Amino acid sequence: MADVRDGVGVYLSVFLLTVRDWNPQEIGIVIAIPGIVGILVQPPAGSLIDHTKYKRLLLIGASLVIAVCCLIVIWSGEFYPIFISQAVVGLTQSVYAPCVAAISLGIVGHAMLSQRIGRNESFNHLGNMLAAIVAGLLGRFVSYEAIFYFSIFQCVALALGVLVIREKDIDHNLARAASDNDQATDDNSGVLALLTNRNILVFTIAMALFHLANAAMLPLVGQKMGLVDKQNSSLYLSAAIIMAQGVMVFVASYASKVSENGRKKVMSIAFLLLPVRAILFAFIDNPYALTATQLLDGIGAGIFGVVSIIMIADLSKGTGRFNLLQGVVYSAIGLGASISSIVGGIIVKQYGYAIGFGSLAGIGVFGTLFFLMLVPETKEINATECVEPDKLKKALT
Repeated sequence: MADVRDGVGVYLSVFLLTVRDWNPQEIGIVIAIPGIVGILVQPPAGSLIDHTKYKRLLLIGASLVIAVCCLIVIWSGEFYPIFISQAVVGLTQSVYAPCVAAISLGIVGHAMLSQRIGRNESFNHLGNMLAAIVAGLLGRFVSYEAIFYFSIFQCVALALGVLVIREKDIDHNLARAASDNDQATDDNSGVLALLTNRNILVFTIAMALFHLANAAMLPLVGQKMGLVDKQNSSLYLSAAIIMAQGVMVFVASYASKVSENGRKKVMSIAFLLLPVRAILFAFIDNPYALTATQLLDGIGAGIFGVVSIIMIADLSKGTGRFNLLQGVVYSAIGLGASISSIVGGIIVKQYGYAIGFGSLAGIGVFGTLFFLMLVPETKEINATECVEPDKLKKALT
């Protein structure tokens, strides 16, 4: 699943530029649309996963749809078919992360979730690393089209792999973090009910701030490498991604274990690394040093990927809205990441890379302080202490 859920987006821009001869504006629109759609559909997708018992079928269906979208990219060079296919990719991507987390929770329960999520993320990063290596070799020695056929193969393999999970092993009530006597019901005020919980609200804002500081860094580092050594910039960037993913494999496993002694102090490390990394990027020009610095992202992202899901499970325990909360948080993350890329690009264009990375460092410092001062320790927290939506409506009225 590691590579499938991204819909080969990282290679699509190069394919459209070098093989299809698209202009940068068209490519930018097509690359942006999955993220925009994802921001809009994550909460309803999470709510759907809370209420359905066909979680395996959702994963299989999403994988087959992405396979079809890859075929459209290969067979069509026209703007609108590929635009629509990428919008569909954004729609289907929204089910992967919450579905796998829900199935994991439904199988192992809260007590074992941190270990399971750590294992999930270790294999996720290992898959990303191996897929990047294979795709890079295919693109270099076969063709760019071969990368998309490789993705189709992964989609089919994923669909078969999901069937290995036994339906009887999944407790669907537990999978949405419901209490023992709670049954799934339709709740149109679910998002409002979650965000009227102060702990959930500040946690969601903190996750968005993390990506507001983080998302623009790697693309800007890639651009900076291109200015220093245009011929080998893609090689440096690929090395940075592969090295970071390799670090994440081990960090994810370790983070799941130490988070049993407290989630917040482990997540704090990921936040603290944000401004450090940004400052280093601002003042380093050597491509080898830039590549090595990206290893810090392996530590931060490895921690974030594991502990964020565990904290979401803590905050939603007993509410029956685990997957809805995942959707809300992922939407906030997507929004933060989108703004980061836009704002980071504007600042760099106007004032240069040093100011651009310095600005991201400032956001990282603010996000770190916000997290440390306002977000509580979630282990053993009472997640059900929410302000009722009707009370909030009365107050607003």
